[in-house]
Formats: sequence, structure tokens, C-alpha cells
Amino acid sequence: MSPAKISPRRQPIAPLSAEELGQAVRLAERLRAELGAVVGALPEQAQGASGMARYLGVVRPTCQRIVQTLAEPEASAATLAALPGVQGLEQFLGAVRSRGGNAGPVDIAGAAVRQVAAFLVQCGGSQSKLAARLGAVRPSPGADELGNEQRRAALYEAAADLMGRRIETALSLYIFQISPRDPTLLERMLAHGQIGSRIRPGGMPMVASSGNTLTLEQPEGPARLLDDAPAAGKTQSAILAPFTTEPLPTVTSRGSKGKLVQVIDPEALDREIELDIVLAERSMHPLYDDAGAPTLDEVWTLVNAPTRQLLLDVYLEQGLERRCRPAVDAQMWYPSLTSPGDDRWITRFPGQPRLQLLGRGTSGAESVAYHRHAELTRFFFERVGLDPGRFVGFRCEVAYPIWRAGYRMTFEYGSP
Repeated sequence: MSPAKISPRRQPIAPLSAEELGQAVRLAERLRAELGAVVGALPEQAQGASGMARYLGVVRPTCQRIVQTLAEPEASAATLAALPGVQGLEQFLGAVRSRGGNAGPVDIAGAAVRQVAAFLVQCGGSQSKLAARLGAVRPSPGADELGNEQRRAALYEAAADLMGRRIETALSLYIFQISPRDPTLLERMLAHGQIGSRIRPGGMPMVASSGNTLTLEQPEGPARLLDDAPAAGKTQSAILAPFTTEPLPTVTSRGSKGKLVQVIDPEALDREIELDIVLAERSMHPLYDDAGAPTLDEVWTLVNAPTRQLLLDVYLEQGLERRCRPAVDAQMWYPSLTSPGDDRWITRFPGQPRLQLLGRGTSGAESVAYHRHAELTRFFFERVGLDPGRFVGFRCEVAYPIWRAGYRMTFEYGSP
């Protein structure tokens, strides 16, 4: 009698994490919007499934799934499983292009499709795997899951209601290099902004600040703007206009002892407003302190308004990058906006963020948290006149960062 064959035990399907689910929704919203722009530019008779199939020479099921998705009132994570696959979407966009469609919307939609393709690989490699994970039952969080995304999301909603302020994406993009004019100085360039910043009547004003990141007073006075103007008074040149909502808001800057505070105070509101704003500045600092230690030991970004997505990117010139090892963590700030020095383990939050290596140049700069982030990164390098191929990037990206937390990138130095 031959032994009975034992069937291998099937592994349970892992549901999407809250972070993955949020990423899926954002991708679905973007892709649906971009496909809507492409379809809306087609001749009217080609905007239904049958007419679209005839006009483009694409199989009707592909067109039917696109049309049905666009007819839904809003996108959801399930939209990514309901749409045609990546190959079908690429065929659709290729057919639109071959019929002389506007290249701009087609190219933008193509970029969204590539982001979805990368997300599907992350989630298992196919739409069917994504659908299975969407249908999996998520166990209730245990008491030991302190600091998880669900709890951070609840804090975000409560804080946004309290402040009358919320930000879709807060970003900080740092570039550090040893000064080519003086090897004893370190040059810091910073672009920081708020994308989808919403303010209700009576809410708190917008404040963008960059603190004394390098701890020492600057040898050349206050922080300066990219056109080398002092960061003081009305400073419209602080704004990176291509990434800021028009009409451009009035920005007042105040810089002293390595600190820069930029205030955007909208006029009296009778309704909720939403705007994007990206500011930039540059400054010089001693490369080493009096004891011979590097002054670039840590970089912070403070979550001073409820934020859905946080992006902290740091690009180090290759000579600097060879000398240090970065790490990231999230800390509670004291009321005086300080932390307890060597005892920072006391104020470290549960559930720490991950450090991502972006690699050399700007090829890894894209992020679903802000669909123009790669464009902004390339623009900023060009604006400050630097070759991104000489720099290596690192990222801290967090969904629902903890309100009033400081997210910190540290640098441990060793031999080059």
C-alpha cells in the first residue's frame, strides 16, 4: 500500500498593509485622472467602448474596462484590478499616439501606468495577486502594534480638525557638497514645500521653516536665497514658481543664526483653500567644528501640521557619501523644539521609518507621494547648477507621519 500523498499547506494570503492600501488608492486616482484626460481628447464617437475599439483598433474588452472605470464616481484600490492590465493599457496609449493624439496627456498617462506596473510587482506581480490581497481579511491590530499606520492616520484626522490645516505631502530636498571655493566649508541647498496644503477659515497660517541643521552659526550671516539675496523681508525669489500655485502667495522670510522662517499668511478666508508651495534657500557652514568633528551629523524635518505623506530626501556629494553611513528615526520634540541630546532613545517613537537608498543621480527620485517629485528634483539640481551624477540620494518616506514628530536622518562617519 503506497503512502498517501500529503498536499502542501497553502500559505495564507497576506492582505495589503495600510501603507500599501493608501499607495494603491493614490495610484488609482492618478491613473484614472490621466486616462480620463486621454479619452476626453478623443473624438466624441470614440469615447464609448465600441466606437473606441473601432477608432483605435484595440480589442473591445480593453476599451470596455477603461470606459467602465471612468464612469465610476471615484477611484479606489480595486480600480487597479478592474482596469486592463499594464500591457493592455500600453497598447491603448500606443494606439492613441499612432492616431495622432496629443503626446502630452499620453506621455503623462504612460508614466502613471509605469508606476502601477512597479506597484503590481511589489504586491505579487499581477493584477490577480493584487485582487487576492485586496480580498484577504486583515486581522485586528494587537496591543503591541504601537505607532502603526492606522493609529497615525487617526491622529492625522484629529489634528487636522483641531488646526483647520492639513497637508497632502510635505517634502524636504537637501543637497550637500563641500564648497568648491573653500574646502573648509560645507554648502547646503534646500527645497522644501507643502503640496495640497489646505486651510480652513479661522485655521492656523502656513509656516515653512528650516532650523539650525548644522548646529553652528553661519560664517556668512543668515541663510540666503538661490539668487544670493538675504533671506529677509518680502522674498518672492524664495518661491520655486513652476511648483507653486498661481497667483504666487506673498512670502516673508526671517533668517538669523542659521535659522530661516518663511510665513505664508493668506488674507481673510470665506472658504477653504488649497495650494501648493515650494520654497528654496542655500547656506554655507564650517565643514568641521572646533573639535574636528563633522558638522553634518543629522538632518531633521519637523511635522508642524497634520500631513498625509512625508518625503525627506538627502543628496550627498560623492566625496561626502563615501565617508558616512546614514540612518533614520522619528523623535518626539520637546516644547522648546529640542531633544535630549545623547539620551534620544527616551523620545524615540515606536514603529520607526525605513531608510531608502535612491542611488546616484535622480533616476530613483520618483515618488507616488508627489507625482512631480522627480521633476522637482531635476529642476532643483539644474537651478543650483550641479550635476546630479556626482551625488548619491537617500530617502525617508512615511505615510501619516506623527504630528509634531521630528524625522531625522543621521550620519555616522568612518574612514572614506
